[in-house]
Amino acid sequence: MTDQPANTGEILEESSKPGTFKKGYDPRRWLKGQPKKPKDKKKAEKLLEHIIWDVLSEDLINPKTGESIDRLRAMIRSMTTSRQSADKQAILDRIAGKVTQNVDVTSNGERIQIGIKGFDDIPED
Repeated sequence: MTDQPANTGEILEESSKPGTFKKGYDPRRWLKGQPKKPKDKKKAEKLLEHIIWDVLSEDLINPKTGESIDRLRAMIRSMTTSRQSADKQAILDRIAGKVTQNVDVTSNGERIQIGIKGFDDIPED
């Protein structure tokens, strides 16, 4: 008898570093290839927009009042009556546009000095 296991045809798992694969079959290797993506991005965007509008234009019936309303109007109505201020802010941002926000990119009113390593030693002509 020998100390080595008999070759039964099964693959023994060997510990290896993450991101490295052993030669031949490795159960961690993804063999199905790159995920499928649409060849024409504009066509996919148009299809997605069509699906979104199709869903948003579905009619819903309010069980309390019996009123028929499309999903988009129901969503806007829900956002306007919500207690979440972010919902109301989102509606205002879309109607009136976002308010300009000024950002101070100075250091206490002083201009920020940007030094690029390696360029400070070059003499000026």
